[in-house]
Amino acid sequence: MSEVHLYLWIEGAVMAGILATFLIQAFFLFTPDHVEHHPFRVRVGAIIQGVVVGGLVGLVLLPLRLSFLIPELPGPPSAVASTAVLPAFLLILVVRRGLLARAPLLGRYVRAYRQAALKRDIDIAHKRLVRLRLMDRKQRAEAPPEA
Repeated sequence: MSEVHLYLWIEGAVMAGILATFLIQAFFLFTPDHVEHHPFRVRVGAIIQGVVVGGLVGLVLLPLRLSFLIPELPGPPSAVASTAVLPAFLLILVVRRGLLARAPLLGRYVRAYRQAALKRDIDIAHKRLVRLRLMDRKQRAEAPPEA
C-alpha cells in the first residue's frame, strides 16, 4: 500500500470515527428526558454534526498536520498549510458556536441535536454537583470539632 492510499485511508477512518461517535451519543446517551423533539430529528442532527466535524478534522486539520510532518504527501505544501491554520481554526469556532443551527434546511435538525446534548450536559452537571455536596457534608462530619 502506498503512502497516498494510507493517507486517504486514515482520513476516511478519522471522519467515520467522528461520525460514529456522534451517532452513538444520539442513540445511547440521550434519554427521552433529553429529547424534546422526535428522536429521528435528533439523530439526523447528530449525523449532520458528525459529518461536518468529521469533515473538518479529516479533511482540514489532519492534512494540515500531516503536511508538516510528511512533506512528500499530496496536499498543501507547508507554506500554504501554515496560512490555512487560521481559517481552519475559525471554521471550528463557527461549528462550535452553533452557527450551523441557523442553516435554512439543516438548522432544525442541528438545533434538535444541540438541544438534546445541552440537556444531557445539564443533567450530568446536576449529578456532579449533588455528588460534590455529599462529599463536602461527609468531610465536615468526619472533621474533628474545633474548640
